[in-house]
Amino acid sequence: MPGLIFTALLAIAMAPIQTSSTPATSQAAAAKTPAASTAAKKEIKNTAASTTAAITIHGLCSNQEIGKSKTNPACTTVITKQQFEVVINALNAIGPPLAAAQHHAVAEGYATTLLNYEAAKKAGVEQDPRFAEVMRLARMRAMGDMYTALMQEKARAVPPEAIAAYYKENIANFEELTLRRVTLPRYNTANLKDPDFAAKAAKIADDLHDRAVKGEDLDALQKEAFEKLGIKNPPSTRMAVVRRGIYAADQEKQLFAMKPGEVSPIIEQPSALIIFKMDSRETPTLEKSKDEIVRIITKQNLEKQQQAQSDSVKVDFNEQYLGAAQNSAWMPAGQLAAPPNSHSAGGDPKESPLKAEMPK
Repeated sequence: MPGLIFTALLAIAMAPIQTSSTPATSQAAAAKTPAASTAAKKEIKNTAASTTAAITIHGLCSNQEIGKSKTNPACTTVITKQQFEVVINALNAIGPPLAAAQHHAVAEGYATTLLNYEAAKKAGVEQDPRFAEVMRLARMRAMGDMYTALMQEKARAVPPEAIAAYYKENIANFEELTLRRVTLPRYNTANLKDPDFAAKAAKIADDLHDRAVKGEDLDALQKEAFEKLGIKNPPSTRMAVVRRGIYAADQEKQLFAMKPGEVSPIIEQPSALIIFKMDSRETPTLEKSKDEIVRIITKQNLEKQQQAQSDSVKVDFNEQYLGAAQNSAWMPAGQLAAPPNSHSAGGDPKESPLKAEMPK
């Protein structure tokens, strides 16, 4: 998790720090308390669960007076489950919801952030004149990330009627073909100029095509062809489901014109000879296609949002001052050295090159 985001969320994520010590007088009083009602017990149980430690950091305490006594000299910071859920909920506001499997990694990042935060306070980082600007940038970034997450949420809100309309208008694109194929190499990979191999492959392909039309098993034909060509490990004849847009337009037209059980002519590709056979074709129902349609429309909505934003603004950069745009995020090694008029050489520090990219 980016350190910048943890820093931006620190103010809302940090509830009052818990300590691991419990006064003996409180324990004694609890032992003498009369039995509570069922509702009260349930409330106590829920409260106890929310105050259970999620993270315990031994040796860290923001207030040195807290967590230190003659009986408990070690300073301890405890982040409860309730406090940690505040962190998770905040992070969920700037991106896809975090899965339970990700919580441990978030806890590790948060613990590191707390350690650095306390160390920074002791080091007087808050007194650095640049700190206020860093926090301003962190706030801007956090708000921008939350806005992006909000826009994505809106883009995913696709009404049922829009899903049905898209399915009806694009139903042909959802049709699926179940195909099998025999594939033969056209040329000898060890000697591409071997004319005998090319002629033999073409002859075998003609024979296999005729036998496939008669109904012979394609797996057996594929294996036999590779044996005749002296090649090991023939590929499987089974294919993933085929939809429009996968093959070139002329091949697609040919494949989608076939009927179940039909065999295609030999299709010559630069390095292979292919024979297709259709097993079946079907169009998934609207219900089965619903999730896919939502993803498609969501993508379209996001693209519209981005286009509207880019059309409404225009950004000009002073390249005489900033320099030309880099083709990548990496600065060439030759530009990392400070120029003669940099601060290190006694020049204006404002003219020294940017040393690091803002964290993301």
